[in-house]
Amino acid sequence: MTPTSPERRAPSARRRFTLAGVAVVSCLTVVSVALGAAALERGPRVRGIDGDTDLLVERSGVTLVLRADQPLNGRSADGVRVEPEVPIDVDVSGSSLRVTFPGTVDFARDYRLIVPALRSRTTGAVDAAELAFTTPSLSVTSLVRGGAFARDGGDDRIVRHDLSSGRETTVLAAPRIQEYTDDGAGVVAAVLDDAGRASLVHGGDGLSTTPLALPGDGTIGLLRSSADAGRVGFVFTGSGTDGQQHLSTLFTIDPADPDAAARAVLGVDGIPLQADAWFFVPGSTYLVAQAPTGTMSLVDATGVAAPRLLGEVGTLRGVLPGTTSLVVETPQGTTVLDLTTATTTPAGTDASDDLAAGSLLLSPETSIAWTADTVDRRAGGVVRRVFDADAGARIEEVCVSPSGRHAAVGTVVDDAVIDGYPTRAEWLGRTSAVVDLSTGEVVAEVPGTRPDWCA
Repeated sequence: MTPTSPERRAPSARRRFTLAGVAVVSCLTVVSVALGAAALERGPRVRGIDGDTDLLVERSGVTLVLRADQPLNGRSADGVRVEPEVPIDVDVSGSSLRVTFPGTVDFARDYRLIVPALRSRTTGAVDAAELAFTTPSLSVTSLVRGGAFARDGGDDRIVRHDLSSGRETTVLAAPRIQEYTDDGAGVVAAVLDDAGRASLVHGGDGLSTTPLALPGDGTIGLLRSSADAGRVGFVFTGSGTDGQQHLSTLFTIDPADPDAAARAVLGVDGIPLQADAWFFVPGSTYLVAQAPTGTMSLVDATGVAAPRLLGEVGTLRGVLPGTTSLVVETPQGTTVLDLTTATTTPAGTDASDDLAAGSLLLSPETSIAWTADTVDRRAGGVVRRVFDADAGARIEEVCVSPSGRHAAVGTVVDDAVIDGYPTRAEWLGRTSAVVDLSTGEVVAEVPGTRPDWCA
């Protein structure tokens, strides 16, 4: 038998390799086709969700966006609901299903957003989706002072009250707290020394207490914060570290950076703004400030966007609860200025009281008004009593929650005495009743003054 040379064996080996390769490719093709068929048969699935469910208790018009992994048929909106039931608006665009809540929802409650059938626009295949979430508790923070300014007692305390569970947490304790602002994670407080000079400190439950730099030697006031902007703001009067004199100049500082310097807020002309009134705009990085001349400016607190001049549109009274609109008072009456559309809406007849003297606007058609004895809610020509002070006590202040659904009604006994603080003195023994403005129910009563709802 003639031996076979290696060269003659090679074609046979190549044929075997070719056959094996064909088999592998065939196998992969079958798998690929099977996977492709499975993908075509599978309905859309949610690959991401945009939106903050915590905001649902505070603001109307919050939208949750469910982003699917396939383009959606418009019928995907059919049957979408929330349990427990709340009104929603649903629309489909591309691969997104948008769910908008026209109103607010309850605090401290479990909800389920149910989508019965996300439907593929291409194949018609369907799949269900569900989002479960729990809304945050209703809470309010107050300043509990220990006594008179010259007392020998303990520290003042800033206490956060969880009204849904009844728990209380001391967020910060310090001697002689003039005022504070709560950004949710912690607080920034203006603390007075024995001579009445203020310093700024940042702290919170589980956080170390750190000092924040002031612009110089002087007084501070109108202390406010914004978690959205990541800034704390205040007006400063005194001598700056560079020798420049400031009169009610608006400054901001980043409380998360203890080494950061306080920066003056600049207007459209590049000059530091003086502010008789100012507020952060909820849900944004912006603040609005009104100068002593009456001119109002809209400023990005982070400094990214250029400031804008709003002009002399009226006297700034505050931010309409649950919105990004301003409440301003004009010679023609109270007006709501929508910052997103630059449009104005006159307040209804029942809501056009002098907002500087015992009334607050809840919406263009709704307000609350109070005397030393009562708080009334006014809407659509109907006046409803929502709070009566106890005998021997009087109402000192009323503040509305960010959502506009509750009010903190501050009361003191008739023979209360002043605590003696040189700046922002308060009545000793003051308490705040938290009232549901829709029902008049007193949800809780908390000790202290300066609820964080009082901007």
